[in-house]
Amino acid sequence: IAVHSMKDLPSETAPGLCIGAVLPREDPHDVLISRNGQGFGELPAHAVIGTSSLRRIAQLKSRRPDLNMVDLRGNVETRIRKLHDEKLDGIVLAYAGVKRLGFASSITEILPYDLVLPAAGQGCVAVEARSDDRETLDMVNKINHWQSQYAVLAERAFLKTLEGGCQVPVACLAEVKDRQIELRGLVASLAGDTMVRGHNYGSLDKAEEVGRELGLELLKQGAGQVL
Repeated sequence: IAVHSMKDLPSETAPGLCIGAVLPREDPHDVLISRNGQGFGELPAHAVIGTSSLRRIAQLKSRRPDLNMVDLRGNVETRIRKLHDEKLDGIVLAYAGVKRLGFASSITEILPYDLVLPAAGQGCVAVEARSDDRETLDMVNKINHWQSQYAVLAERAFLKTLEGGCQVPVACLAEVKDRQIELRGLVASLAGDTMVRGHNYGSLDKAEEVGRELGLELLKQGAGQVL
């Protein structure tokens, strides 16, 4: 088996491989860590924000066109160090990684979904295996969290329909409630001045269909031109 952050996996699995299990999802929100303890609404005009994610850049610029976004790479600890060393006003990261690595106390604000919708699969750990290895698949199925699995199926189908990857301003979030699945998604221009949003819902057994339908709906609304 191989273990991955789900949001880093291509929307189409390589031939001969499959997702054997999805672990229980951590909170998929994005978070702001600011140098001076300021929340997003308190950041000064033309604040300098570090992130390498086009998805985050597009959504934050949509709300605050004045922000200066700078490229920020490295692991969580490195990014937090750069926040202070390079005197940035703030950095935006996934809550899941910050919490799992023990830096939750550094979080200034958990950003709401109406400000920043997460990436497909954000907060999920995926277990990949060979699709013909029945013994291994049966074994890893014991740790599969079905609610997270169905949410990811919908999100990845949405992403695949839009032919988007982790470097495209595409965001989505599926939530499972009472064996129904509800999916929100958006496509944004990099400057954040154009944003196509939508939502769809359906039964769990149609999770991938829910994702495809929403992707097609956004394409009808002009998402293809934005991409």
